[in-house]
Amino acid sequence: MSPTVLAGVLGAVGGAMVMIVSLPSDLFGRVPTLSGVVEADSPQVAVVDAGTLKLGETIVRLQGITAPSRSQDCGLGSERFACGASATQALAGLVRGHIVTCHLAGRDAAGFPQGRCEAGGADINRALVAGGWARSDAADLVEVEAIARSRRVGVWQHGETAAF
Repeated sequence: MSPTVLAGVLGAVGGAMVMIVSLPSDLFGRVPTLSGVVEADSPQVAVVDAGTLKLGETIVRLQGITAPSRSQDCGLGSERFACGASATQALAGLVRGHIVTCHLAGRDAAGFPQGRCEAGGADINRALVAGGWARSDAADLVEVEAIARSRRVGVWQHGETAAF
């Protein structure tokens, strides 16, 4: 290979590296931060699972909580029960007949909008943790989860439960 061709190849590779490092990261498909409010009347609200709502066409994950999946079983040994289905029903009960408002604060790891939601004047995220139907991932809900555990409600009804 001639020195001129080699110099051209090295220059092109070096130029490409400089471009990649100096361009904005959003150019390569990162999802921008999301904020704002999404609201829907009761007929436009659907419960996907215990941690996810669909408001109109927008899917919103409940921020600061981890809830069992719809098909999850909880409990230890022979005292297992369908906690995912029960948690999903608890969320449905919280939103039924109410306008639901979600204050969005970014996206989850899968890219879905996430936020704190309210229905009928109640903080849905907090209510699920307080009822024992979700674990806390947020500092302001840690004490709420501790109380639910001590009261043995929701997924904690048989004491400590298997992870979900």
